Amino acid sequence: MTDPKSYESTMDAEQPPAYNVASSLRAGQPELPSYQDAERNGPPPSYDSLYGKAKAMREESNGNVDFIKKIIFMIFGTIGFTIFLGLILAIPIAMLVMGVIYLDDCPEERYIPIYLLVAGVFGVLRNLITIGRRCCTRKEEGEEEQKAKPNPIESIIDCFMIGWFIAGNVWIYRTKGDFSEDPNAPNFCDPTLYWFAFWITTATYIVMATGCCCCCFCGLLAFCLGGKKE
Repeated sequence: MTDPKSYESTMDAEQPPAYNVASSLRAGQPELPSYQDAERNGPPPSYDSLYGKAKAMREESNGNVDFIKKIIFMIFGTIGFTIFLGLILAIPIAMLVMGVIYLDDCPEERYIPIYLLVAGVFGVLRNLITIGRRCCTRKEEGEEEQKAKPNPIESIIDCFMIGWFIAGNVWIYRTKGDFSEDPNAPNFCDPTLYWFAFWITTATYIVMATGCCCCCFCGLLAFCLGGKKE
């Protein structure tokens, strides 16, 4: 009977071949690129993402101002913005309803319900025109020049609504603290009507401030993505 092999002789007898990445490749096949090379030499970012679109616009822009302009057009052209327009359509509808219900319930300032009524009608009309135009004529990517052309009807409505908004500010804010909630008082104004009009008007300024912050963010984004295109 032969002696069993020792542990050391068994380990020294047959050693598995050393694994080498280069040797595992076929003859003539190039070596696998590193992660950094693959990332640097990879395809451009997908246009399906907002970040990819932003980077592509950065490369195609002539400067920061042109880049911000394209970013704003891109945001306004997204489906999400169209949904947002549909959601804010509820605001002018609410103004219209409040103006009709409380039309004769503010003797102290009879123009407040009229202001809500007219602003609601033109707000609904303006949003319907915008949503309809955006749904019926989907723009192709890169048609910024065509998107930049304003609709004459929308421009007229916008000018009227700006002037009407200024007038509404005067009627609403000058009545604050000077009206009575007693229906028999000569300076009566329904509190539900007044405070609705007050906060709708004040919320407009909040939205404007938020828009300014968004513009600042776009400017910061343009600065971070690089300077003027070479």
